[in-house]
Amino acid sequence: MKAICTSIFTALVVIAPACFAQKWEVGGVTGGGFSSGLTVSNGLATANTGLANGLAFGAVLGQNLYPRISGELRYTYHFSDLQISGSGQSASFTGVTHSMHYDILVHRRSTRSRLQPFAAAGGGMRVFRGVGTEAPYQPLSSFALLTKTQQWMPMVTFGGGIKCAIAPRVLLRFEVRDYLTRFPTKVIAPAPGAHLSGWLHDFVPMAGITFVF
Repeated sequence: MKAICTSIFTALVVIAPACFAQKWEVGGVTGGGFSSGLTVSNGLATANTGLANGLAFGAVLGQNLYPRISGELRYTYHFSDLQISGSGQSASFTGVTHSMHYDILVHRRSTRSRLQPFAAAGGGMRVFRGVGTEAPYQPLSSFALLTKTQQWMPMVTFGGGIKCAIAPRVLLRFEVRDYLTRFPTKVIAPAPGAHLSGWLHDFVPMAGITFVF
């Protein structure tokens, strides 16, 4: 995670000064993720599994392409513990996700307006990582195992929000995104004979500050 953050910071530092003559937007956002879960069945009973709710923060590098259209390169880090529950038992395992994507934003008003409502859609990659300490026994292991591994998944994202100019070159932004991937069945691995598949929605409301150059 440290290496990824260092690379992103370096890229922002190198790219941003070279683009002062254009309408570029650089900044950060923070918020929280609220993930949907899935049902896993072993033929005899069922359990619920997925990602726990957790904090999220990230970096934004955007460019105003046209009066009402902009593009953004984004990185988001989520605290996303792995979890499973059912039959009066539960288990959890420390986890994180890294999301890297490019979005197109369509603004209801010109990007020069003080208030800029927008809709966003894009795609990229998301890596799910279990980073906890493994134990000899995990409750509900007959349904699924929470593993210390990682899995890269293609991702699509969509949502919307609003930007508000609070100074000539400073924007306050509020937004909600849905990060949509297939369920990471290598990180939360179904037990032999168990069925676990589907789509994972991670709804992430965020707020942040960006600077326009």
